[in-house]
Amino acid sequence: MTLSSKLAIVFLALAAAFAGGASAQTAGDPARGKTLYFDHGCYGCHGYQGQTGARNLVGTNSPIIAKPEVFLFFLRQRGNFLPMIPSTAMPRFSEKALPDPQALDIYAYIKTFKLDAPDVASIPVMGQIEASAARAYQAGR
Repeated sequence: MTLSSKLAIVFLALAAAFAGGASAQTAGDPARGKTLYFDHGCYGCHGYQGQTGARNLVGTNSPIIAKPEVFLFFLRQRGNFLPMIPSTAMPRFSEKALPDPQALDIYAYIKTFKLDAPDVASIPVMGQIEASAARAYQAGR
């Protein structure tokens, strides 16, 4: 199977999941999901509450975490369909490495995340820093 064939399968399955063609999954346990989130090192890229690090999970309206079946598909796509393609993106999580019930527990934990970062405009010192930087830039420093 060629790479383009594999990618076509991936995108067709993702489209089916978005259209509601994938079967609904039962909700996981957020308490177990929290342990698994840390055990699998998810916090390394997504932060402790999904809003820091390399890839935010909250406040982005990502379709990947909109539905459990899309989340599962995303975890599986590289592990099951494209395991030989090197990547610095998500690790490979085949069903053998992270069974569906555990993945759904992680999903349930992620769904508890709330965006609590303040609006930058509401932080007075940020405005002062920005104004100072603008003055320095205009002065040619």
